[in-house]
Amino acid sequence: MNFIEVNGFRLHYRFDGEEDLPVLVLSNSLGTDFPMWNTQIETLTQHFRVLRYDTRGHGESGVPTGPYTIEQLGQDVIGLLDGLGIERAHFAGVSVGGMTGMWLALNVPERLGNLRFAIRLLSSGLVKFGMQEFQLLVMEEWK
Repeated sequence: MNFIEVNGFRLHYRFDGEEDLPVLVLSNSLGTDFPMWNTQIETLTQHFRVLRYDTRGHGESGVPTGPYTIEQLGQDVIGLLDGLGIERAHFAGVSVGGMTGMWLALNVPERLGNLRFAIRLLSSGLVKFGMQEFQLLVMEEWK
């Protein structure tokens, strides 16, 4: 397991893919952790070095005192990128991860390549279908 100290707490992250490929950050949805992206990794790593992380308060990341703001979540991503020496990355997020991406786009657009987000999936029955479509969108736009 990989951890980095970001904004006063421990953030859990993982890289998949070749080091020479462009970095794609995947941001999880509310109440999940980064393994939510497992079914997309094989396809995405054909074109990207994928950086997944557990949002503060999720998975193996620390649970600093809340409540949390979208700005804090965006600052966590910036801290993660800075701590790992990544100047610019593509970003994809679902739910609160998508809102984090919007904050990044508005506040530090120079740190982002392409951006994709999905804010809402209509029902749990659509989650797998929605994630596959999300993966296709990412691949079509960025390959």
